[in-house]
Amino acid sequence: MNRQSESVRVIGATVWLVLACGSPVAAQDRAIAIRGGTVIPVDGAVIPNGTVVMRGGKIIAVGSNVAIPAGAEVVDARGKYVMPGLVDAMTSLGISSSDMNEASDPLAPQLRISESFNPFGDFGSGQAGPLRMKELLSGGVTTMYIAPADAAVIGGQGAVVKTAGPTLASMIVRDPASIDMTLGEPPKKAAAQRQRDPATRMAEVAMLRQMLVRAQEYERNMVATPTLPRDLAMEALGKLLRREIPARLQANSPGDIRTAMNVAREFNFDLIIDGGAAAQVHQAALAERKIPVVLGQVSHPYVSNEEIPDKSEYPPVDEGTAAKLTAAGVKTAIASFSRAFGSLAPAGSAKWLLLDASIATGYGMSETDVLRAVTLVPAEILGVSTRLGSLTTGKDADVIVLDGPPLSIKTWVERVYVAGELVHVRQR
Repeated sequence: MNRQSESVRVIGATVWLVLACGSPVAAQDRAIAIRGGTVIPVDGAVIPNGTVVMRGGKIIAVGSNVAIPAGAEVVDARGKYVMPGLVDAMTSLGISSSDMNEASDPLAPQLRISESFNPFGDFGSGQAGPLRMKELLSGGVTTMYIAPADAAVIGGQGAVVKTAGPTLASMIVRDPASIDMTLGEPPKKAAAQRQRDPATRMAEVAMLRQMLVRAQEYERNMVATPTLPRDLAMEALGKLLRREIPARLQANSPGDIRTAMNVAREFNFDLIIDGGAAAQVHQAALAERKIPVVLGQVSHPYVSNEEIPDKSEYPPVDEGTAAKLTAAGVKTAIASFSRAFGSLAPAGSAKWLLLDASIATGYGMSETDVLRAVTLVPAEILGVSTRLGSLTTGKDADVIVLDGPPLSIKTWVERVYVAGELVHVRQR
C-alpha cells in the first residue's frame, strides 16, 4: 500500500472513530490477512510466520498455514508481532471530572456510568494534559472498563466499551458489567468535604450492609407483591444478589480487603477486588474463593486519592504483587486506573498499559502471564472473554501489530484494528 492510499485509509478510520450519530458503518466485508508476523494468540502457542485473517468484524482464521481468501487485503507483517488488542480493566476515561461520582449520594447503585460516557474529543486529565481516544489506540488499547470514581461507597454501575466505533451504541460491549464500590479513605474524605456520613470505616461497612439488606427485602417483597413501586437502586443491587453481575470493590489495605471478602460472603455475591495493593496478604483466601484482583499500574499500585493517615496499615509498594498473586492461583489483571490521582499515584495513561505491565517481568512474572494480564485475564474478569482477549476464530477482530517484542521498551504499536476496521496507524 503506498503512502497516499494509506493516508486515505487512516482518514477513513478517523471518521469511523468519531461519528457520533447517523447510520452505523457496515462491518468489514472484505477479508484482511495480516501475514508473516510472529502471532501471539495469548490462548495458545506463539506462531512464527503466522497469519491472522479477519472478515465481517470477526477473526476467521489464525495459524501458520492459513489459506488467504481471494481478493483479501494482505498486510505484510514480516519482522513484526501480532496480538489481540489490550483490555484495560479499570478506567474512568471518557467521563468528565464533574460526572465521576454523584456528590449528593454516597450510596448510588442506580447510576450508570455509560450515561456520562463521551469518548468523542478531549476527556480526562493526564500528566501531559487532556487525553484523547486516539492516544489509547496508539498504545494498543481496544477495550476498557469505564467506572465511577471512588468518592462513594457505592458509585454506580460500570460498563465495558470499545475504544473505537461508528456510534456510541456500537462501542458498548457489556452494560451494566458490575457495580462499583469503595472501602477505605476516599469515601470518608469525600464525605468530610460535604459534612456528611460516612466518617469512619465502620460507617462505610454499615451503610453498605444496610443497603444490601434493603435489597434483599425488596426482592422478597416484589415476589410477594409484583405491583409495588419500582426502586432503581434496589433493582441494580438485585442483579448483584442474583449473581448476574459482580461487585467491583476498591480496597487497598489488608483490613479493607478482608472486610470486602466478609461482606461478599455474608450476602453471597461475586466479588472483584480493585486496587488490591495489599492483596498478597490475603492471596490464599483470594485463590480459595476464586476472587479476581485488578491491580493498578506496577509503577504506581495505589490507585486513588487516598490520603493515608496511618501508613502502618498499608504495605510498602511491592512491584512483585502481580507475580505473587498469579503464582498463588489468583486471577490477576493489570489496569491503568486512568483518572486524576492524588500524590500517592500520579495520573496514569492507558496508552502506557503494556509498557508499565512489562515492569512485572523484572519482579518474577513470566512474559506469558504479563501478556495475559492485559488481554485474556481482564476479558475473563469482565465477563467478555467469549468475544475478546485472544486471537481466536470467532472472536471480535480487535488486533494490534507491533514493530517489536510486545514487552520491549523500544517497541511501538504500528497498527490497530477494532472489529476489523483499521483505526490507528503509527505516524513516523
